[in-house]
Amino acid sequence: MNKPDVAKHLKDKEYQILLTAYQKHNASMGFEKRQKYDFSNIVKVESHPEQNCLHVHYKDGEWWHYTPQGTWY
Repeated sequence: MNKPDVAKHLKDKEYQILLTAYQKHNASMGFEKRQKYDFSNIVKVESHPEQNCLHVHYKDGEWWHYTPQGTWY
């Protein structure tokens, strides 16, 4: 799997969680927010198996929990 640098450390299953939740999250936003939270604006992804989620950090300092169910909070 060809992962971007920000996600190279993720296991394949974690990367799939990132992609699925990101796509759903991005689709829920308006045009301006989609640009702000573009995949290229992700600066860090942390795996948190104890919480069953990923912490996804963006350039603007915001971060979200992305879950295996494709949800975010």
